[in-house]
Amino acid sequence: MDWFNLHGIDLNNPPGYDDFMEPDGTEAPVQGTTVVDEPISGANSGFMSVDDNTDGAPTGQTMSSKESGSDGEVQSTLEGFAPHKPYLGMKFDTWEAAKMHYNRYAKHVGFSMKMSSSRNSVLDKQKDKYLFVCNKSRKNSEKEETKLVKMRNRTITVRTNCQAKLRVKRKGSIWEVTQFIEEHTHEAIKKFALKKYLRSHKKIPKEERKFIDLLDTVNLSARRIMDIMSGLYGTGKAVPYDTKTISNYMASIDEKQNVIDIPELLNYFEELRKEDPNFFYKYKLDSEDRVENIFWVDKPTREVYKNYNDCISFDTTYMTNAYKMSCAPFIGINRYGQTIQLGCGFLRNEKIGNFVWLFEQFLDAMDGLHPLNIITDQDAAMTTAILEMFPNSCHRNCGWHIMQNAQGSPLGPFMAKHEELRREFNEIVDYSLTPMEFEIRWGEMIERHGVSDNTDLADLYEIRAKFVPAYFMDRFFPFLQTTARSEGFNAVLKKYVDPHASLLHFFKQYMKLQERIEITEDSHEFQGEDKTLRTWCDFPMEEQVLSIYTLPIFRRFQIELKKFTSYNIQQINPSLFEVSPIRNAVFGYGKRNYRITANLELDEYSCECCKFTRDGLICCHIIKVMSVVGKLEVMSEHYILLRWSIPPPDIPIP
Repeated sequence: MDWFNLHGIDLNNPPGYDDFMEPDGTEAPVQGTTVVDEPISGANSGFMSVDDNTDGAPTGQTMSSKESGSDGEVQSTLEGFAPHKPYLGMKFDTWEAAKMHYNRYAKHVGFSMKMSSSRNSVLDKQKDKYLFVCNKSRKNSEKEETKLVKMRNRTITVRTNCQAKLRVKRKGSIWEVTQFIEEHTHEAIKKFALKKYLRSHKKIPKEERKFIDLLDTVNLSARRIMDIMSGLYGTGKAVPYDTKTISNYMASIDEKQNVIDIPELLNYFEELRKEDPNFFYKYKLDSEDRVENIFWVDKPTREVYKNYNDCISFDTTYMTNAYKMSCAPFIGINRYGQTIQLGCGFLRNEKIGNFVWLFEQFLDAMDGLHPLNIITDQDAAMTTAILEMFPNSCHRNCGWHIMQNAQGSPLGPFMAKHEELRREFNEIVDYSLTPMEFEIRWGEMIERHGVSDNTDLADLYEIRAKFVPAYFMDRFFPFLQTTARSEGFNAVLKKYVDPHASLLHFFKQYMKLQERIEITEDSHEFQGEDKTLRTWCDFPMEEQVLSIYTLPIFRRFQIELKKFTSYNIQQINPSLFEVSPIRNAVFGYGKRNYRITANLELDEYSCECCKFTRDGLICCHIIKVMSVVGKLEVMSEHYILLRWSIPPPDIPIP
């Protein structure tokens, strides 16, 4: 790291006290400074003022701002480092340099300093005098000792009316020490590891702030950054600041960024569009010309969507940002079964008009191509906007969100007290195959358990057609029965982006997540070209599917292939079969029986579990029938879904 080099620190050989001493045993000068003349004897103790008597004042070379630091700046001070003790006549280029030097001296001694007062010159009206004092100057007032503690329960500094101070006065273009009192009326902090908690030393050196800025861009927490700095320093005790200091600094970055955030983001978008005309972004202003909504999507995503518009997930429950705007990501699934980003927006509020605007921009970016199926969280305004903008899309609500809301209602504790009802409820919701079957079984459950007066159950029944899987058996919602895919994406996004971060920071982290997704796709592509998987059995059909499907999808097929051994089979008539679990239940299918119709001449099968229409893969029940009738040689092309297949070499993998 540059700042370690700047300080001449070898991490493999940390400096000791001797490294800061000259060969003759005197103190080494402050880094970047040269002080030639030492103060006269006795000039460093007691109360002395050059204002009163400038005769015989010691002379020394002036310390520049560059040598002593700048306003508010601190530098890493290693244990054992001894800065020059101030003395009357000591000179500085600026008052900031004097303040910095006194602060470094204060840390070495073990006290905290602060600015007490300043004075303007009567001649040029510019500052010509500053007084710096010990932080324990004056005494605690009764108000500090009682009222403040009662209100906030915060600790207060114990003041001892300490008289230690440093006064500097402007003489021409130079600032000179005119008063220095060394003695304190309290014990100094001697332990080096404790000095970083002193108020005037709770700052991060400039060089280290640059490194922390870098770590902040990858959304590391203050605690994690502190762990990294502890590793670089060798121990956490040697780090000259604490986790809270890092946290406060990171908050200040966000605060400064938010002031210029949205204009900077729009400028950044415009630069991206100049580089790539297919980068798409739109924003909406309110009546006061403030950004109300915003949406963006990059060129690769616009190309990918053409292949994966068969199912998208849309969720605004992830987070709100520093502007109280809801994050609204569009999520899809690629040929590897991997979650992908299909654009993202921010909405000031979740009203119908804002959702309509967002969906309009989405369609504009995607050349008017509507999603075939869409799953969202439960929101009335969103539902209305989807009906208006995607009238031909199949829309369902997230069952997970609905159940979470139900769990937080009185229904949650009620179900916990009625275990048999809870199990039957879950069985009916998860494994009913048709709307009619669901409604019949629901009615029987209500009557059996005597809960016809339960309004919470009645409310769920009213919205059954929006979330119960039985109402969507013929629609393509691959490998999810809820918005679990959005939930998974949101969990990843939260690792990358602080919800309170600026919009520009969010966008950059969003694009880093996009890069991570693309790298994972590259890994899958390589695995498909260079690797293979062991087949589980000797069925030729397994070898066929391995050569066609991407490896992650083949693994899912292989799971179905193994599950067919979990069923017994009975042939009802020449074209109808029924399978039943050998044991109590089969994961993903429950404990019920399933019927399969088969046209053996055309090699066509249909199972009432509808896995092929839902996931694009044949189910273990059909495979069971195939095994009985001897049809495991080759899978019909009818059951090979191209969206899960390895693309031809001339087609780029999205």
